[in-house]
Amino acid sequence: MKLFRGWQGANDMPQPVADPTSTPAGPDNGPVIVLVDGGAPDLESLEWAAAEAAARGSELRIVHAFRWPRTIDPFGNSTVDLGASEATEAALTAAVRRARRIAPSLRIRTRAFPGRQITALVAETRNTDRALVVIGHDRRSGRLERSLIRRLARRTTASVAAIGLSKKDAIGPSASRVVVEVDLNGGPPATLGFAFRAARRRGTGLTIVHTSTSADAEDAVQLWQMAYPEVDVRWRFAHGLVDSAVLAESAAAALTVIGPDHGLVRGSTSYNILRLARGPVVMVGTGSN
Repeated sequence: MKLFRGWQGANDMPQPVADPTSTPAGPDNGPVIVLVDGGAPDLESLEWAAAEAAARGSELRIVHAFRWPRTIDPFGNSTVDLGASEATEAALTAAVRRARRIAPSLRIRTRAFPGRQITALVAETRNTDRALVVIGHDRRSGRLERSLIRRLARRTTASVAAIGLSKKDAIGPSASRVVVEVDLNGGPPATLGFAFRAARRRGTGLTIVHTSTSADAEDAVQLWQMAYPEVDVRWRFAHGLVDSAVLAESAAAALTVIGPDHGLVRGSTSYNILRLARGPVVMVGTGSN
């Protein structure tokens, strides 16, 4: 697995070749918040979140939500099993250890939250600017993940990343690049800006998918390209449905970026991309301007 150019994978574990926490602060320097519960998709999301936080020079916040299991004490009274707290602490300790393997000097904060996952994530993003919430993308049971993203979009201004990394041998027209779709006006501006900054951090190019040529879209892209001249820009015209074009470009892409979608209705462009993209996807939040 290769998360960033210059990060080398060994046994699917990326290793930083330099101190990534020296990255200067910028528009994307809010905390990276990752939800873990010990499942297989969490390993990919945790590693991706650690690498992203290191590249941004941000704090990594690891959140574990749990429920107190009920049990019966020796006197026949209903009580809670305190072993759940011990299991949670063990899960968080293991998560921190794994994140340190990605970036040893990363700033990390953990939180054990007795309650629902959505409540824990909303609480963690409260009073926090430009946060990025990272959720593991389990394609076998993606309904829960999309439900979390939908509720986060309604209750927070944070950006949300669904992480399902491409296979090592995956190929595609925008392999190792960042992919973003723009409308006729070249927006939303926050989405395009997020995509340019993500491409610059990764040292890669940006593929812009559009449905029709417009002067406004070209002008919007040109403004961002003046700010980030090192980013190679490639245009791709969508013949037909835009989500199909974005999905075609997402194969082996470093990242696919989509704009805010509070409804995330089944069959919508954002819904289809989040469900079917073959790589990590970020839905940019309204607080990322």
